[in-house]
Amino acid sequence: MPVSPDSVPPIAAAPATRIAEVDILRGFALFGILLVNVFVATQLWDFGNARDYVEFSRDSGHWIPAVLDALFSGRFYLLFAFLFGYSFTLQIAAAQQAGVSEGARLLRRCAALLAIGFAHVSLLWLGDILTLYAVLGLILIGCRHLRPRTARITGTVLYVASVLMPGMDTAFYEVWDFLDFPSLHEDFTHSFTDTLHAQVTVGPKFALLNWLGQGLPSLGLLLIGMAAGKRGLLHRPDTLYQWAPRTLRIGLVVGLPISAVTFADTMRWIDEPEVWPELQALTNPLMTFAYVAAVMQLAAYAPHLRRYLEWLAPAGRMAATNYIAQSAVLMALYSGYGLRLADQVPPTTMAALALLTFAAQLRLSSWWLQRYQYGPVEWAVRAATYLSIPPWRKPR
Repeated sequence: MPVSPDSVPPIAAAPATRIAEVDILRGFALFGILLVNVFVATQLWDFGNARDYVEFSRDSGHWIPAVLDALFSGRFYLLFAFLFGYSFTLQIAAAQQAGVSEGARLLRRCAALLAIGFAHVSLLWLGDILTLYAVLGLILIGCRHLRPRTARITGTVLYVASVLMPGMDTAFYEVWDFLDFPSLHEDFTHSFTDTLHAQVTVGPKFALLNWLGQGLPSLGLLLIGMAAGKRGLLHRPDTLYQWAPRTLRIGLVVGLPISAVTFADTMRWIDEPEVWPELQALTNPLMTFAYVAAVMQLAAYAPHLRRYLEWLAPAGRMAATNYIAQSAVLMALYSGYGLRLADQVPPTTMAALALLTFAAQLRLSSWWLQRYQYGPVEWAVRAATYLSIPPWRKPR
């Protein structure tokens, strides 16, 4: 990902106010993650059962999973990781400006995320990423003095290695067999107590699979995000002007043709080559950064569209709260916690419910932040990070 030369200071000065573009991108990432997680969860809970998901969806919106495979899957968790790494540098800059220990403050933040993430994966969602980011954050603390160029190159190498490393798929399924998961469909689509027992039992073990499958690529994007944060990539107009147009062109020119083949394969129009999933994975970051560049350019140079993008910002300010709330809604709709709709509704309905959920989150986030300083999860993380009780309500 192109950034400006290494002649600028190691960490760009933190802005005095929140960076609206970062919040917009977080809201955008929440949207993509929600859509992907809905389909991942319903397929996971139907793992190995008689009703074949593809056959079920062929006559009722099969194009929706094809679009997700081509344009969403494997991109938005990378965007989340990139933004986590970017925000990491803002935390460092804030600690330096306050004259406090940045290492101790970051350690407390990681500990808070780990505790919240463990509760999340144990009670609500097998695919939790908060525990993963908390653990990788410890590595990021040790790497915080890397120069931007070094961090960017290291992150790129780690990501490419995660895709091309031989035996990763085999190791993943060997760990799956070793952990000896029960029937996910039976446990997650029966009663509330069955689902709760399965979640508490399976969740912490499933976190190991998440770390194995997403750990290395996420660390790569965390380091790239840290490099971008040290340059002030998203809050310095000069750097935005330099990298965004070129990044958008490269991402779309390289990524869209590969995504088109992935779409055609999921639609069963063609049979993609065996190496295509690895090729798709290699180009996923290019598409992710193209999305970032597109959103940033629209926000900077299209004022008539920026006001619509700003609808995403309140949800982005409460990203952790909304991420966990999405899990609660997903479980209430599709698992034994609620309606048990997994494998019962077509993809069109699933996508519509996801859009309604996200629209509600946008409205509720705006309403909440008009009255309160932080989202509930953000308030708790801030209290642990700063060892103080943040204000709850906004002053009148």
